[in-house]
Amino acid sequence: MNDNLCLIEVLKKLKESSKEAVENIQSFSPFKKYMHVPREVQIELKELIDKCSESTNSQLILVCGGVGDGKSHLISYLKEKYPYIASNFYIHNDATESFEPKKTSIDTLCDVLNDFNDENLTNGGCKKLILAINLGALSNFIDSDYKSKFLKLRNYVISKSILDSKVVDNSFDENSNFQFINFSDYHLYSLVPEGTRSEYMKELLKKITQNSSDNVFYREYSEKCLNSCICANKCPIKFNYEFLSNNNNQDKLIQILIEGIVKYKLIISTRALLNFIYDSIVNIYFESIPSDEIKDKISALDFEGYISFLTPYMLFEHKELSNIFDIVSNLDPINRRSEKLDEIIIKLNTIDNIYSLFDAYIEMAGYATLENILSDMSFIGSMKEKKDKLVKLFVRLYKFKPRIDSIDLNDKIYDEFVKNLYLQNKGNKSNLKILYKNIKESIYKWNGDSSTNTINLFIGRNQLKYKISQKHNIEPDVSTLKENKDFELYRFLPHLLIRFKKDDSNEGYEINIDYSLYLLLKKVCNGYRPNKKDKENFVSFMEFIDKIMLLGEQENSLVFEEKLGENITRYSLSFDKSFNEYTFTEV
Repeated sequence: MNDNLCLIEVLKKLKESSKEAVENIQSFSPFKKYMHVPREVQIELKELIDKCSESTNSQLILVCGGVGDGKSHLISYLKEKYPYIASNFYIHNDATESFEPKKTSIDTLCDVLNDFNDENLTNGGCKKLILAINLGALSNFIDSDYKSKFLKLRNYVISKSILDSKVVDNSFDENSNFQFINFSDYHLYSLVPEGTRSEYMKELLKKITQNSSDNVFYREYSEKCLNSCICANKCPIKFNYEFLSNNNNQDKLIQILIEGIVKYKLIISTRALLNFIYDSIVNIYFESIPSDEIKDKISALDFEGYISFLTPYMLFEHKELSNIFDIVSNLDPINRRSEKLDEIIIKLNTIDNIYSLFDAYIEMAGYATLENILSDMSFIGSMKEKKDKLVKLFVRLYKFKPRIDSIDLNDKIYDEFVKNLYLQNKGNKSNLKILYKNIKESIYKWNGDSSTNTINLFIGRNQLKYKISQKHNIEPDVSTLKENKDFELYRFLPHLLIRFKKDDSNEGYEINIDYSLYLLLKKVCNGYRPNKKDKENFVSFMEFIDKIMLLGEQENSLVFEEKLGENITRYSLSFDKSFNEYTFTEV
């Protein structure tokens, strides 16, 4: 590589447009092999393949999951690394493909699975097949016109709840011709008692930043940035690479990405993640500049340009770059206001010594260029636009490198949701009491405040004068929760599965509660009344409420409430089974 060129050139290997893009590949260059990071699903799939390979029976391994979750990539990687897999198994990597123009993907799948239809399975033999298939394609196939030929496979899929939102045992079954692993059960992050972590994302960041002879990025950084670059002391790209090389900063960035996954159902492929890392280091401004002019442009950067190109600033400013940046922009710490933060922002806009405030609250060690800039008030000036950038930089930098934890930028409801996710997936019933108490309260308040153990009926439109309620007593049903003894959870439901039943029977209903619904229900507990838009956004919860209503006593007793000014009058309509008549009385 030309010595005059910048670290940017090698960082371009991370871009989605690069030929070195990691996912959806059939061959592995030395660089791709270096960048590969094992995941828990890889370990378990390899063990499953080995056991099927040793079996004397025909074995079909269903590698299931969603679109773009890395099924084909992982199979290709294992096939490349362990040649015996290709020798022992026929591998079909894409169940949506059709071999012939006149055949549909369902027809092709029937051909691929021919050795595993009901008739051929009874004929003996020992066939081995690994099939990567999306859950939607699998569902379509077992309900297609071919289902009568594949009843054993269909029954297996149903009995194992492969198509359901459940985490079930997928260990090798020596008595079955079918095995499966579901990528949808695995995530880019894991659950631990203190919250979340992602060893996978951490290892990817290490691959890019670690001091290793195999790491082409660090090698070029060492040669280009540390030894020969004339603008190294003012280079935002060098700053950003060093920023993301910091262990603490890596952890904070990973937590931001996981928060995006949990809150907004952000889907991150390996290829998209690497592209995101590139864009977090190299500002889009440099994309249109010829390589031999980049150093001149860096040398000419003013205060605002330098600040704008720093990773902690850029992360929340460029929603147009990708879906990841779009979601991350919603998590900008500048939006989490507090009395303490407002106090500091006022100081930033009025104080003369800007650097002293940064240094008091932020760990500035290693940020020499930034220190010099912040110390030079003549360079900063007093323009409002510059002060706005300083405020944003302060809050965003504090998110990563706080010297003292005096400003709370955490989302307590998010932290609470993640903690409950861990407890539920652990099957820790005793510690779920508060969760169920809060969800029950939100159910009772969904149609407005009512008396104890009563729930209001929806009577056509929201109003203040009349309310109709029914006696209603439901209780949590945690009987189906299974204890998980693992400390760190890699396979788990990413939502809360809540079930309530009638207090005197096993009749009940369940609902999946994701973060968005959890947030709404917390607001309902605090007095918020869901509006029309809320009810349209959470139709599944509306249907759940309708079912829960059926567990009440509206057929036997109703309470009517009339409010006139400060006066409230209540009436009871009850059914006397003995005399088969209704009684209406004031209570």
